[in-house]
Order: sequence, then C-alpha cells, then structure tokens
Amino acid sequence: MAKRIYMDYAGATPLDPRVYKAMLPYFGKKFGNPSSIHAEGVLAKKALETARRSVAGILQARADEIFFTSSGTESNNMAILGIVAETATADSRGLHADLRRNSEMHFITTAIEHSSVLECFRELESRGAKVDYAQVRENGIVEPNTIAKLLRPETVLVSVGYANNEIGVIQPIRKISKVIRAHNLKTFFHSDGSQAPLYLDCNTDRLGVDLMTLDGHKMYGPKGVGILFVRRGTPLTPIIFGGGQERGLRSATENVALIVGISRALEIASSLRKKESTRLAILRDYFHSDVLKNIRTSNLIVNGDMKERLPNNLNISIPGTDTEFLLLKLDAEGIAVSTKSSCLGTEGGSYVVRALGGGEARALSTLRFSFGRQTTKKDIDTVIKKLAVILKTS
Repeated sequence: MAKRIYMDYAGATPLDPRVYKAMLPYFGKKFGNPSSIHAEGVLAKKALETARRSVAGILQARADEIFFTSSGTESNNMAILGIVAETATADSRGLHADLRRNSEMHFITTAIEHSSVLECFRELESRGAKVDYAQVRENGIVEPNTIAKLLRPETVLVSVGYANNEIGVIQPIRKISKVIRAHNLKTFFHSDGSQAPLYLDCNTDRLGVDLMTLDGHKMYGPKGVGILFVRRGTPLTPIIFGGGQERGLRSATENVALIVGISRALEIASSLRKKESTRLAILRDYFHSDVLKNIRTSNLIVNGDMKERLPNNLNISIPGTDTEFLLLKLDAEGIAVSTKSSCLGTEGGSYVVRALGGGEARALSTLRFSFGRQTTKKDIDTVIKKLAVILKTS
C-alpha cells in the first residue's frame, strides 16, 4: 500500500510515541485515583502534580494556575461561562443568572473564533448579555484599536484566539492585552491558544492573558484532555459540579494517563518549537510558491496574512471549484487535507474565510493544508502534482 500523505495537522496530530510511552503505565499498574490517600492514590497524585508543575514551567505560570479539563472545548466553556457565573449577583449565581443581570454584562470576541468560543457567546446573547464581534481586516488580523473602540466600562471579558485554526493567522495578543489593561483592569482577557504551542511562545506573562486554553490532540498529545491557565485573582465559578477536584473548579476524577500525556507533549513541543517552525516555514513557503506556479487558475486566493501566520498552514480558495469533491478526490489519491475546521459540519462554507470578505464563492471553495513533523518536500511535490492534475481534469 502506498504511503498516505497527511496534511491536516491543524485538525488532529498523531500521538507522539514518546507521549504514548509516558502514558502507558497509567493505563495499567499505576491506575490509582489521585483523590485517594492510599499508596496507589498517592502515586497517581504525584504524577498529576508533576505534570501540573511541568505545564506551569513551560507557560511561565504557577502550578496552582493550571487546570486540567477534557478538551480545548471544555476549557473555552470553563473560561467564558465561568467568568459569567462568577460575575453574576450572589442571589442569581450560576449558569442561568437572571436576564436583568446578564443585560448589564458586555463581552468582546472576534468573528473568526473557533466554534467552541463563538457558541458560548451566542448562548450568552440568548440569556440577554451584550456581545460585540470584532471584525478582522482582509488579512484576518484584528487590530488592537478595533478592540479598543468596542471596550465599555461594563466589559467583563475579551476573548481573542492566539492563532486561527483555519487560516493560521497569528493575532497580536500582547498588544490587545495592553489595550485592555489601559482601559479597565477589571476586564479579563482570554485566548484560545490550542493551535499555538507547537510554534509560538506561550509565556502567559509575556502575552498578558488572564486565561488561556490548550488542547492535547493539537500538539501530538492524546485526545480527550485540555488545559486551562487561570491567572491568580481571575474569578471563576465551576460549570461542572461534583467532588471538587482541580481545587474545586473542575469536578471529576482526573484522567492521570491523559494528563501525563499532554504534559509530555507540551514538553516535546517546547523543545522542538524553534527548529520545527523554521523547517515548516520553508516548506510552507515552497508549497505556496508552487501552488501559485502550478495551479493554472487566475482566481486562486490565499486566505490570511502570509507574514503573521503559523509556519505549517496554507489556506486557499478557488472560487467556482467544488472543494469538498476535490478533497474526496485527493483522499482517493492518498492525500488528507481539509476544507475548514474539523469541528464544523460539511454543510456551508467557512465563516472564517467569509469574514475576510471577497464574496460567498470564496468561503465555499476553501482548502486547508497544514503540515507537521512527518511532512517532507517530497510530500509537497506529490500533492502539488496531484492537485494540478485533478483540477485540470475536473
């Protein structure tokens, strides 16, 4: 069987064998519940807290600012809805705070956030809260000044993703943080950093974030585990209730194996970040130039800024082309790519690309190529050749 070429690392990364090795004992002999005080439980607790300290060190945070969840989606929900619940009045605290109180709350996010962020804010709007969706420029970048103009005295939270999962654009998080701080120290700042740790500095102090989300399967770690950084002094109320694990903020017995796995994955990502970023940026730029040279169509569009961009991402639109069909043709040739976020259904175009402008045809005809540790120049040459042939014969 011919080797398949995987170019959907933004959707999911394969589990690193070193991560699997670190996790394996906790699926077997080291099975204890970290809340138990017997020897097996103490061993599990030690592994849990060692992982927490490791993550904290990489993020330049304190260990008690790191919380483990089941996914990036849960971390985003915990950050956004937890802030809301805490901000609600004492007699209406909780997820269903009264609409009168909700109507006094204001939030800011962008039009291109991951669905697990946008759906939280849409839910808040349905409860009476006010939400502004900052527009991005044609290159996908939100200007700090755009956020500044939307800030109000009653703004509770601003949420801007560090790097976009579809078009790979990197947002000026540090500059946005400074704008927020200058406006109101009581306005909190959250960033979904799920796409970031493989290639970007995730120093939470340097970024100036109060809350940051990370996701295991985006960094060669396991699925089903996420991280939420919560800066000391940031008020959060639980959205999951039970035994009070994770210092009362996220009840449920911790999955020690997966937590060990995400910690190890983050360690490896941190050690390889500079080397892999340089290697993949060269491959990405080579791919970009070959797409423009070999795909003979006058209306091909590259989506998102080419400078402020993840080194492993190239997103294009070919208006008038059925890219869902094109994806299936590539898959039949042994090549895995995507058209938009893996978390969205197959119906409709990319709302991220739609926000860039250029008409509906652009949003309906996207292809996302995202590279990773196994991607080679030979892979890229093969994909370009197959893509050109399919487009010519379609």
